Amino acid sequence: MYTSEQKNMIARARALAPVLLGRARQAEQDRAVPRETFEAFSEEGFFRIHQPERYGGLGWNIGMMVRLGAELGQGCGSSCWIFSNLAVQSWILGMNNPAAQEDVWGENPKALVASSFPAKGGKVVRTDGGLIANGLWSFASGVDFADWNNMQVFVPPEDGDGPPEHRFALVPKSDYKIVDDWFAPGLAATGSRSIELDNVFIPEHRTLPSTRLMGGASPGSEINTAALYRVPPLTLGTMVFASPALGIAKGALATIENEIGGRNTVGNAPMAELPTVQIRIAEAGAEIEAAEALLLRDCADATAIAEAGDLPALGDRARWRRNNSFAVQLCVRAVERLNPLIGARGLTPENDFLRMFRDVHAASLQITVSWDIQSVNAGRIRFGLPSLDPRV
Repeated sequence: MYTSEQKNMIARARALAPVLLGRARQAEQDRAVPRETFEAFSEEGFFRIHQPERYGGLGWNIGMMVRLGAELGQGCGSSCWIFSNLAVQSWILGMNNPAAQEDVWGENPKALVASSFPAKGGKVVRTDGGLIANGLWSFASGVDFADWNNMQVFVPPEDGDGPPEHRFALVPKSDYKIVDDWFAPGLAATGSRSIELDNVFIPEHRTLPSTRLMGGASPGSEINTAALYRVPPLTLGTMVFASPALGIAKGALATIENEIGGRNTVGNAPMAELPTVQIRIAEAGAEIEAAEALLLRDCADATAIAEAGDLPALGDRARWRRNNSFAVQLCVRAVERLNPLIGARGLTPENDFLRMFRDVHAASLQITVSWDIQSVNAGRIRFGLPSLDPRV
């Protein structure tokens, strides 16, 4: 299923996890992943797993993000979040217009792209040859390490009547200012700050309607022929949030097992012999393994559809979104199930489990893995009702 090169990369990620764990507390305090972590990820090729081969990338399928995230997240959820958020944009860019790809990678094949959302009122208007952007775009995870930003924008209709069109719009870092407004209790080191644009022109060829990213042929798939560039990133790309949650949950389980192994009760009985402890460990392990299996199965199903030259149906896309969200819920439940076992030790700032508890809950709040939203939308589509999200 995996090549020797892929297996080696997974093993290198596994070996790096303890190093990330040693840096995680300081990263949280600094609200930033350290430069040496970013450089290690770059040297290992993690950011290039979904980049097209024509620009020196690997063009691997989306399952590799899950496998790497499951390892890196065990050490530091924030570091893993930056890995996945920057890596996924190479996949989306690989489906974009060839001219946009050349703008980003033509002179610098190692250029990285972050993303952002207009949660604080950023707006675009049409102009000759493109768009004009003004305002704030938020949640730009990894922006400190990125050369470009692939903003989500809502373009007003040309005739002024009807809903806006959802697009992605690429801007170089020279066109925006980073606003230091990320003060979060979970995933604190992701540096998911906002970017501010002032009357920035975005050429038309650097914008891409999300309707071109629903699976099957895309502007970029004509030159990037790997199956990945025919897989819908707006449904499977949400692995970008689920894979760190999976890794965090695995790390939390390992942390608890290490804690329990050397502790006794006040009656001097080994905690590992308590049936309640054993049940919590077993159930959390099952939830985590079920989440991983669900994510990897959907990756395989989507890749098989793309390789066959078929189009994923709306029901498939909604199911993948639903399953991705449910996998995150399983990871949250597993960590919550383990929480009573840490005891009062989990209240100290230096405790790794406490950070993991905060991080997995923060991951679950990302809107594309919100169970309240994705479950309702999947249910609507099962009953033949229209989707509430134009990106599904």
